[in-house]
Amino acid sequence: MLANDASPIELQRQAFQAAFDARTSAAERNRLGQFATPYPVAVEIARSVSSIVRDQLPTIRFADPALGTGSFFSAALAVFGAERITSAIGVELDPALCDVARALWASSGLEVVQGDFTRIIDRFHRPVAPNVILANPPYVRHHHLSCEEKERLRALTFRMTGINVHGLAGLYVYFVLLATAWMADDGYAAWLIPSEFMDVNYGAVLKRYLTDHVTLIRVHRFDPADVQFDDALVSSAVLVFQKTPPPPDHVVAFTFGGTLLITSTAK
Repeated sequence: MLANDASPIELQRQAFQAAFDARTSAAERNRLGQFATPYPVAVEIARSVSSIVRDQLPTIRFADPALGTGSFFSAALAVFGAERITSAIGVELDPALCDVARALWASSGLEVVQGDFTRIIDRFHRPVAPNVILANPPYVRHHHLSCEEKERLRALTFRMTGINVHGLAGLYVYFVLLATAWMADDGYAAWLIPSEFMDVNYGAVLKRYLTDHVTLIRVHRFDPADVQFDDALVSSAVLVFQKTPPPPDHVVAFTFGGTLLITSTAK
């Protein structure tokens, strides 16, 4: 399915998302890190994972810890097919977005959990952990987090992963680490996150984690000059990795461009 061949439910989702964005100020969305993933980008990311996974995962247990209205679940349905997705769960803090996601996707098997992912992650007791995570975590910068909240997040992340996160890290760093701890061993994840972590001191912890604790398969950096992306994607990157230690002499693919499909490549 092409990214612009959206299902009727996906078109409804886009209409709901547009209405939500229109009534929410840019300042409020920035404070909460609420920047929805455009459907074509979500589909490209899902396709990238699918091309790597191939037949290694006969069944998909989908999860998105920052669900929004469900752009990534919609993309997963389009790319993997509903029959292959045996379970699906999404966590969303905003009650209004939860209501929309439930109305749209409950009949497709998505379980929507309302709450702060970082506060309920250690209470999740699912019989089987997710094996595919597709997510765009909230881009909440550290100065929007209270000192108490930072200490809570750092303590939780250290307890669940053994990683000591820098105090200047944004909320997305905690999401990546905590959700990976939740994910099943050998599962695959793709994250749309700010590319800044590659260039700043507080990104060192995440870079070490990606190179030492998981098998980082691909890092794609979007071209900030490409006009097809709005301001929320100007400085974004996609990480694709498998939750398994990297093999000896592992090589990561680094790509750059306006889309995941049209890129330049370096290793």
